[in-house]
Amino acid sequence: MFRKFLLILVVIAGLSNGMPYNTFAQKKTGKSIQKKKNTKSKRVKSKSTSKSSKHHKRTKKSKSRYKVVTDTVQLKLAQENKLASLQMIADNKEKTRVTDSLHKTSLLSTNQEDKEGFYATGFSSQLKGTSLQTIEGIAATFKSLSGWSDKKFYVLTNQMPIGTIVRITTPDAKSICAKVINILPDEGSEIQYRISDSAAANLGISNKTFKVSITY
Repeated sequence: MFRKFLLILVVIAGLSNGMPYNTFAQKKTGKSIQKKKNTKSKRVKSKSTSKSSKHHKRTKKSKSRYKVVTDTVQLKLAQENKLASLQMIADNKEKTRVTDSLHKTSLLSTNQEDKEGFYATGFSSQLKGTSLQTIEGIAATFKSLSGWSDKKFYVLTNQMPIGTIVRITTPDAKSICAKVINILPDEGSEIQYRISDSAAANLGISNKTFKVSITY
């Protein structure tokens, strides 16, 4: 009886001593598992943070490059617009200059034509790149329908080729421009030129013969 009782006590004592060990082991195992989980979580978090950081850096670099490219393009466009504006201003100035020059030339031509007749402009153009020659002689008139309204004055002479435009000047400094349209018939040496009667009227000449200077 006593042995049975002692055996029961031993069993109870053994069971009593085993329980804390199992609990401790379970707790230790739980802590180890939790620690592994925390370590794994930290690694995952670290990797995620690293990836996020790399992505952020890449995004930042990409934005920086995009900004540089955008700024370069904008600067180039601004320069091109500036050059285009300057070119437009220069073109407008040149157009204005040409227009003013043509206007002045037109006014001068009109003034010359009013003073010296229709061929005044042709006389000025004919002189470009050539030297002037002036000869004197005795002139008379011939009847012509031209010159009274259109101011187209003509001259007959053997002194220069047909088609030459000359300036005829009187001793009192009046002048007109006329075109040589034909040779002068042989009338001796007294008369070297015959000018249209409208040209003589424009010069204020009423004499049958008169002295003139011919420039060509």
